[in-house]
Amino acid sequence: MSIDRIALGTAQFGMDYGINNKRGRIPPREALVILANAFNSGIDMFDTASSYGEAEKILGIFNKRSSKEIKIISKLPECVIDKVTGIVETSLKKINSKQLYGYIIHSFKSYAETPAVFDVLKTIKSTGRIKKIGFSLYYPKELDYLLEKKIEFDLVQVPFSIFDQRFSSYFSELKRLGVEIHVRSVFLQGLVFKKKFETNDNFTKIKDKLNRLSTLSDENKIPIVALCLNFALLNKLIDKVIVGVDSLCNLKEIVQALHYQPEVKKLMSILFGLREDDEEIIVPIRWGATKAVI
Repeated sequence: MSIDRIALGTAQFGMDYGINNKRGRIPPREALVILANAFNSGIDMFDTASSYGEAEKILGIFNKRSSKEIKIISKLPECVIDKVTGIVETSLKKINSKQLYGYIIHSFKSYAETPAVFDVLKTIKSTGRIKKIGFSLYYPKELDYLLEKKIEFDLVQVPFSIFDQRFSSYFSELKRLGVEIHVRSVFLQGLVFKKKFETNDNFTKIKDKLNRLSTLSDENKIPIVALCLNFALLNKLIDKVIVGVDSLCNLKEIVQALHYQPEVKKLMSILFGLREDDEEIIVPIRWGATKAVI
């Protein structure tokens, strides 16, 4: 089933997120229902960030109500070094916990400009307030930098999907170094669910691959969500696959998708062939205002 390798992303709980999101931010009461259902389904890890609006606060309400321990990963926003400790403590207070499972630097650019920020996180980790520290990355060159500088980190979060396979060649080395690998954007923020007539000219280059994915789904009677999710889960080097949902129904679709894993496994060679290396297409932050709505 692999449900224990899924982590629930909470960006939608605090802000409008995803190009396929037509309803906007999920109301807090509904978010709490989704969190409870996710936890009862076997998902015990939740990914958030201080920049996700009220997401940390909503997780804190759920955490306070929960009778069992949940694992939370949050992220450090761009800030001056003197603010780091205070920001971490604020996150801990919001989520009602004495320890974060993970705390990662959200902006590699800000880290590159002020590397000492990571030293502060190391110090906080030594007090037991954080179990694992690391980085959220967008580009392989950022990981190259960390590896070349021999920076020791416990956790890394990178994009990975049928279309975006840029980091896959690093996974073996990261495991050798003892780094926990979390992947995000397996649905490319909802791009994979867009129909041919819904995409504009900014995505012309990938339309054929989107259509091929849709055809594979139809021919094999496997939902697109199952193709994309299991493509990541079938990579045994990946520790956690982070998924976001916009409703309880969406969460149930995610859980149901796990049952298609044997069928998806048979299609892996075809799915690998849908790789796309154009970062203007596969990196959502490159889409810009004109590409964000398609």
